[in-house]
Amino acid sequence: MTQREIAPAARRYLRRNWEVFLLIVIGSLLLLSLRLIGDTPDKYSPYPLVRNLISLLELLRAKVIPVLVPLSLLAATCHLLLPLPLRWRRVLVDAFAIWFTLRIIDLFVLINLLIFLKARDHAQLMVQLLLFLPCLLLMWGWIYWRFDVRCQIATGRRMFAFRLSDDLSPTIYDYFLVSFTSLISSTLSGFTGETRTARTLIFIHGIMMWDIMGLMLSRAIALVSA
Repeated sequence: MTQREIAPAARRYLRRNWEVFLLIVIGSLLLLSLRLIGDTPDKYSPYPLVRNLISLLELLRAKVIPVLVPLSLLAATCHLLLPLPLRWRRVLVDAFAIWFTLRIIDLFVLINLLIFLKARDHAQLMVQLLLFLPCLLLMWGWIYWRFDVRCQIATGRRMFAFRLSDDLSPTIYDYFLVSFTSLISSTLSGFTGETRTARTLIFIHGIMMWDIMGLMLSRAIALVSA
């Protein structure tokens, strides 16, 4: 294969498997973030409910994640190397995207519960938040794209509206751009939900982003005070 043929083949390969590479990046960042949480907080808290919830989340992390991480790597390898039918490739990616979404929700809850624990290293918790933030942004970009594509296939209409010039159709990049725009804007300008489900997703995204930004501010203040 000549160099001129390699470039188009590589682009087709990346276009076909970009979701797998995205999930690998998200999974790697989640593992690093969880490792930092596990080493930092003092598990003694005056709040019994907080102690019980943290114990439950740690039990899931200790028993479930060690089993599903190898399965995730095996599924990614099969998706990248084996000539699977398109339907099975779609099911495989969606299944593990749901799994990573649940892991992000689990970590999001745990991060908020850490407020009630005595932290020994605020700098480490700050780094943990900085690792979790791109996981959240990348996952929301995928969620917006996947819901919109699925709605378009099912109904022929999009559930999200973009303000684009010349009647251009949104690309995958536009969904991730919307997600990352939430870092610098309180509203997602030029991006609206056309259905109740779409507006609910935008609302949940906004709540999670404001929560994480508030946690980062509180950790920064605690770090400076320490």
